[in-house]
Amino acid sequence: MKKLTRILLVVLGVLSFTACETDFNNVNQPAENQVLTTPEGLLGISVGMSEHFATSTYAAIVEIPGLTTREFGNTSTFVTPSELVLGGTLLNSDNAGITRLWSRLLRDKGMAESILANIDNVEMDPGTKAGLSAYAKWFKAMTLGYLIQNFEQAPINNDIEGKATFYSRSEVLNECINLLESANSDIATNPISDEFFGYISNLDLENVINAYLARYNLFAGNYTAAINAANAVDIVDPSKKSEWWYDGTATENSIWSFTVNDDPDTKPQDNFGLIGSYAPESGDGRIDFYLSSTNETETDYGMHDVDNALGFFMHSDTSIPVFLPGEMLLIKAEAYAMSNDLPNAIINLNLVREKTDDVFGVNATLGAWTGDENSQSEILDEIFKNRSIELFMSGMRFEDSRRIHPNLTIPTGGDYFIERNRNYYPYPFNERENNPNTPADPSI
Repeated sequence: MKKLTRILLVVLGVLSFTACETDFNNVNQPAENQVLTTPEGLLGISVGMSEHFATSTYAAIVEIPGLTTREFGNTSTFVTPSELVLGGTLLNSDNAGITRLWSRLLRDKGMAESILANIDNVEMDPGTKAGLSAYAKWFKAMTLGYLIQNFEQAPINNDIEGKATFYSRSEVLNECINLLESANSDIATNPISDEFFGYISNLDLENVINAYLARYNLFAGNYTAAINAANAVDIVDPSKKSEWWYDGTATENSIWSFTVNDDPDTKPQDNFGLIGSYAPESGDGRIDFYLSSTNETETDYGMHDVDNALGFFMHSDTSIPVFLPGEMLLIKAEAYAMSNDLPNAIINLNLVREKTDDVFGVNATLGAWTGDENSQSEILDEIFKNRSIELFMSGMRFEDSRRIHPNLTIPTGGDYFIERNRNYYPYPFNERENNPNTPADPSI
């Protein structure tokens, strides 16, 4: 463990907060070439980037867009959350939350890139190499995916000179899909070794790769591919669950840290932050799974009441799913709806509404949907509502809102009640200062 810790430290040291890499020498740490030229070093990096993501990066993925989409309320007077809660053109490029989201994702992406750049130069068991390569490709695809869920463009590759090229949304999503397809090929050619699982044992890699293929094909509008990938995911077998693990001491649940621990300034909004026709139905089992009423009514909470977080965020050692089974069903429902196959869309939507045996316990236990089965827009609205509830506090709603409701008019002056108060975030000020290729900020 001490060796893995030293490996993590050196990797964090050589990756910067912008889309470039900078070397920081420390004689007390192993040299970078030692870490990147041995199987133990590369496997150690995989452990380090996983731990950094689970305990640090994931918090920003959930919190920052969660304030934008009403999932969270905020009681503090700090500028960072206040700007995010109000949104519009009042959200500046020097917002610390946006900078935190951007820099942590780039740092993790850089670690995955370091593995992929060096793996072919290191002798190791073919099954270990296949697992490590597939894992790094999935990890890079995942971090790229979260970047493009929040920013209009993103750098596919970090650059040592600080001049990373930015790519469009479609190009980034295509790269995510290509990486995941390549990862599937790796493990199809050589089964993953026990040595690899000795380092990475918290997930079923094949299941995770197909789940993220389903996710990014949906985002890219590849509806048949999204359905096929979702069908390849085993959402029934409990042994195939994939989770971010925490021990509550050395590693703490990063969402618990900012929403539950020590009288937090940020709490989930009442009714998942959903209002009007999107509010959850009475008796929806997911309410009690995720939320505990606090009877707090304060306008500082983004102009909404708030609750205490439960579910995957109750304690410092509560595990968080890498993906939820319900997401696969809702991906299929949306893909069918977007393809105008409304009967199959409703079938998969009802599988979520009527679910009682979810392996993670996320069960709505509702009846079948009773809306207009001939209305694509109504079906998509119900899918959005269920994604907002089923995938609560997962960092997905910003993307979902923009994708399913692309024509929503965002007030430039900000708004406390609208479904989302931005379309994309401005690029962080320090990225623009360091990288001359940074695009112009989106207008809203």
